[in-house]
Amino acid sequence: MNRKIKIALFIIVLIFLGFLRENLFFTINAVLYNKYFSSTDHLGYALEPFIALFSYNTIYIAKWFITPFFAFVYWFTQKQFLLFIFHEKKTTIWLSMLYLSLFLLAGIFFVAGWAFGNITAGYTFSRLF
Repeated sequence: MNRKIKIALFIIVLIFLGFLRENLFFTINAVLYNKYFSSTDHLGYALEPFIALFSYNTIYIAKWFITPFFAFVYWFTQKQFLLFIFHEKKTTIWLSMLYLSLFLLAGIFFVAGWAFGNITAGYTFSRLF
């Protein structure tokens, strides 16, 4: 397969993953809002009827597992893309260090918010990373 086509496919996969993640979390948040406030004000997308079958706590906890799963999928896809483009592990090591640094920063801010009694602020700030 042509190199340019493979690059285009990698980019399409990354865009699709971003679209999938955004829609999934938008729907999850809409369902959580509707369950918490006993409302139907927020509508999600195609997965809403399936996600709504679960309890509020189950959906909320699932977000804690879905988030690192998508981070891993992004990391792996980008790693494969960089290996394909540069043919050397040095770039993938830099990518891995970047991901680990961002995870550590997010974790530090989350734990700091928890330790100082303001877990909401810690969580909100950790989401920047």
